[in-house]
Amino acid sequence: MRHFVKFVKNEFPTVGVEQEFHLIDSKTGNLLPCVDDIIKALDDDLRNAVTYELYLAVLEYKSPVCHTIDELSKEVTLTRRILADVCQNIGAKLVAAGSHPFSDWRKVPIVNTQHYKWVIEQCVYLARRMLSFGLHVHVGMQSEQSAMYALYEMRQWVYPLLAMSANSPYFEGHYTGLASTRTHLFGSMPRTGLPPFFPDFTELESFYHKLVAAGDITRPGDLWWVLRPQPPLGTVELRVFDMPTDARRLCAFAAITQAALAFYQDRYLQGIQLSNPKTEYLEQNRWKAMRFGLDCDIIEPVTGEIISMRSRLESLLDMITPKAEELHSLKHLNFAKEILNLGNEAQWQLKICESLNNNLQALELEIAKRTLA
Repeated sequence: MRHFVKFVKNEFPTVGVEQEFHLIDSKTGNLLPCVDDIIKALDDDLRNAVTYELYLAVLEYKSPVCHTIDELSKEVTLTRRILADVCQNIGAKLVAAGSHPFSDWRKVPIVNTQHYKWVIEQCVYLARRMLSFGLHVHVGMQSEQSAMYALYEMRQWVYPLLAMSANSPYFEGHYTGLASTRTHLFGSMPRTGLPPFFPDFTELESFYHKLVAAGDITRPGDLWWVLRPQPPLGTVELRVFDMPTDARRLCAFAAITQAALAFYQDRYLQGIQLSNPKTEYLEQNRWKAMRFGLDCDIIEPVTGEIISMRSRLESLLDMITPKAEELHSLKHLNFAKEILNLGNEAQWQLKICESLNNNLQALELEIAKRTLA
């Protein structure tokens, strides 16, 4: 049995990301199951930072632990170019987005490991069709107590941040009508919503052991919630984002996550009581973010007021601006404010696809270009 380990303390709100890239044929734009070839071609340092995901056409890259978003930005930009060069040598392209617009998931081979075989056996069709790609942001926390406090306060912001990052409007050759098709695909799996409320870390650990005993999970990583603690890393991990194509947007989302979790850690240390957002409003806001992205009204989860998605995000950005300034990430937060005017990347995809006469193959190749812009 795998056990939770002691929470590793982080004195500074460090930040790191996991990016799920998909790999395509450089000419056709079709998914290309070439991850093994790419891993073999990497140097040792980079190879150690790359892992498999469910499909052989997906590559996950884990960044080093960074102290500032500027440091993370340099790392993200450099690594994307290195990986793209390796892909080019084998006739592939590296692509960052929440979904592939036209590939048939039935034809994409699965990674042949014991764990992924277990995932397929447990979740069958739901896992097999989950051809989607996300961004995970980790922020280092001082203790398990401050991590749990910040995690629960962040519940109210998770789905507005999804709306901002939505980047998967096409799937199986169709416009789905969803800003984030990835959220629908991933959300059909078990344990993929918001975490239940646990009064302390011990209760969470007890719940974990019950799931292991029932055969529902095999390891802590099988808690696939959109927001979760990671004791071995000493982080809170936000997993709600569609994979951003534009690296600047990735850094903006990381800056928001770092500043917000650090803000709530300060409130924990100040002894401020947890807020009490209504679960039914949070769940409804999930649907609105997935379906409409930024262009909708939502229910403010604490007050019940009807507000726009953009105004909800503006209140978050205003709240964490002083903390972002303290963390030297203000320029990245300012770009996040620009995103509210520019729109999310699902809207960018729709606009570009229309200009390409709705040619999804051409769209995919344009997404590949933007990945390295």
